[in-house]
This record gives sequence, structure tokens and C-alpha cells, in this order.
Amino acid sequence: MYSRADVAVIGKTEKTEVEAKLNRISGRIKGLIKMVEEDRDCTDILMQLSATYESLRVVSKYMIKEYLQSKVSTGLTSINNQKKDDAYEEVLDTIYKYVK
Repeated sequence: MYSRADVAVIGKTEKTEVEAKLNRISGRIKGLIKMVEEDRDCTDILMQLSATYESLRVVSKYMIKEYLQSKVSTGLTSINNQKKDDAYEEVLDTIYKYVK
């Protein structure tokens, strides 16, 4: 289990921004469900799926940036070699796990 010091969290302003983006994405998904229920053209649905996917990528990119700034930058600039190595390993693990 992580202690609070071990986790990277976003600030209040950033949290509001991310929540707004995710709420818009949620609305898009609801719209997609409605499009399927209404037997809309597959190309129209695919276009909306693509836009929704890109919106999720924008949020993911933002979260990666926040993660790197808030959690890892301290370790990467440390003069303690073990702390620096641990930070690099964590970055690589995170990138490998979430960026596909």
C-alpha cells in the first residue's frame, strides 16, 4: 500500500480541469450509445469513437505530465544515486504500463 507521500496527485485547479474533460468524454460516450441504439451509420459512429479516443489521449497526456512533474522530478534531480535510479525505474515502469 502506498503512503500519501508515495503517490502523485494533481492540484485542485488541475483536478477541476480534468474532471471537466472527463465529464465531456462521458457525454460523448452517452451520445455514442444513443447513436448505436438509433442504428446510425457506422462511419458516423466511428468518427465519434475516434474523437472520444483522442479526448482520452489528451487527458492521459496531461496526467502523465502531472505525474512526471509532481512525483518523479524530485527523484530525477536528486544527488542520491539510489533515489535517482529508483525514480528512473518508476518512470520506465509507468510508461511501459500505461502508454501503449
